[in-house]
Amino acid sequence: MSFTLPTHRRSLVAYCVFLCERLTSPAQKMLFVLAVMFISPTTCIQAQSCNCPSQTDCNPCAGGISRLTLKYTGNSPAVVFIRDNAETVFWETLRPGEVFTVRGESNDKFSGNQIYIFVNGALHTEIKVNCALEFDPSTQYGSFTIVSARSKDGGNLCCTANIVDVTAPVITECPTDIEVQLTSACATAVTWKAPKATDCNLKTFTSNRSSGTQFPLGTTRVTYTATDINNNSTICSFNVVVRDRLAPVVSKCPAQIVLKADNNCKAKAIWTPPTFTDNCSVVNVTSSHNSGSEFAIGTTEVIYTARDAEGNQTQCKFKVIVEDTSAPVVATKPEDIAVSTRSGCKATASWIPPTFTDCAAVTITSSHKPGDEFETGSTFVLYTAKDAGGNISTYTFKVTVNDIDPPVIADCPADIVVSASDPNGQVVTWQTPVVTDNCDQPKVKVSHTPGTPFPLGTTEVTYTATDNAGNVATCSFTVVIQLTEAALTIPQIITPDGNGENDEWRIENIDKYEANKVVVVDRWGSVIYSVQNYNNDRTIWRGTDTSGRVLPTGTYFFTVSVRSGSTWMEKKGFIELIQ
Repeated sequence: MSFTLPTHRRSLVAYCVFLCERLTSPAQKMLFVLAVMFISPTTCIQAQSCNCPSQTDCNPCAGGISRLTLKYTGNSPAVVFIRDNAETVFWETLRPGEVFTVRGESNDKFSGNQIYIFVNGALHTEIKVNCALEFDPSTQYGSFTIVSARSKDGGNLCCTANIVDVTAPVITECPTDIEVQLTSACATAVTWKAPKATDCNLKTFTSNRSSGTQFPLGTTRVTYTATDINNNSTICSFNVVVRDRLAPVVSKCPAQIVLKADNNCKAKAIWTPPTFTDNCSVVNVTSSHNSGSEFAIGTTEVIYTARDAEGNQTQCKFKVIVEDTSAPVVATKPEDIAVSTRSGCKATASWIPPTFTDCAAVTITSSHKPGDEFETGSTFVLYTAKDAGGNISTYTFKVTVNDIDPPVIADCPADIVVSASDPNGQVVTWQTPVVTDNCDQPKVKVSHTPGTPFPLGTTEVTYTATDNAGNVATCSFTVVIQLTEAALTIPQIITPDGNGENDEWRIENIDKYEANKVVVVDRWGSVIYSVQNYNNDRTIWRGTDTSGRVLPTGTYFFTVSVRSGSTWMEKKGFIELIQ
């Protein structure tokens, strides 16, 4: 076999590749390599790619394509369906980056001159499968590249890749920046998923830090470097940022301190300062007060603040309480006050408020103020003085408002005179008088109310009104009941025989009158019985004369006189005495 070498380097390389692909035996290829070594140490030897078989393992195409090894370069999984001119030769779901092999079934090769690739049911691309096929890893057929090819009678086919390897390694899955927080110490272990490097002739893949190692506080740059045998290199870099969010820790923070104020209204407080520690270091500690400082009466908060280098801070807070145990003292004070109502039910009272002295300013409150109006009666005015320590003193005095105006009774009825025929009396009505007062509703006591039955004679009716201050007003009038005639029932027969019937002469209603007189005479006009204040009980006629002698049966005559008020009325008649 003879050949002529071109002189231009690029043409030479291409020609070298062309010859390499057409040598038929290993011995021929070795002689060819030795012959062209003086031209370029890398010519032909480097005419291979990551996806291409070695030049010593490939042969020219013969008998048609029998097998293709493809790589799916799509971005998402897909259902891939492939057929030649005769039948289906492949049907699977592929993931991005997956490499797969397709074989011809028609006499150990593909039927026809091309295969058809369908992705998710749609025709995606076509690839020639006769000996005119040329391929290298950079040739895309849609979302597919040819990794290797084999012919029925020639074995592995050589690809048409460039001879010089100028492609740097590819690093995938490079981590993004990582940020972590310290949990205890000032460094922490950080892990990540290591990236991947791919290349035809990867020589080294190194990093300056490994996953799982300790990282200090701050930002550390992690770099992965992939280098092939031709010194093409690619780097992958990311930052590991370690943050410190752990604040300093305080210990022995003083408890609350309670002191008594001295004569100067102050007190000196002494304590042991707190201590602070940090997972890295405490940079600065400040305090609002120092041990041994003097504190005024009241509550003062003491604050210690510790900060680390990252600005995290912790505070220790406690209170210093200086108590004022002395209550305010009354310096000037008003005395009890008495005033009288002038109109209405109230009166104003004025005074000079009391004053208080204390170690510090006091707050004075009062139940009333000078010039306030006061109700009748006694009201206590309370002044309360409270100092900053909560000590309290009070002063009380009394304001008395006297109500000197009695109630007023209007429309008091005049005396009432009523004539009656019933000795039991008479119901009398009148218009109730109106009672008012300058201050309150007085209590009214009444001896009789309108509509009350009144007895014969004269009765005094009295209204008495008393207000809350004890002032009294009265209204009085008389009710006089006078009979128009004597309302007496006088029996006309008496039979004092001891049988229990008509044994006594009972004059009904005679006891209803203020006074009475009974006289009995015989037919000749001689007085046989005469008595005053006849009462049908101890004083009653039983058919005897005044001396007690039994009178004979016969007809007798009587005169009964009764007095109602100043009027005397008489009733005369006869009575039969049967012994």
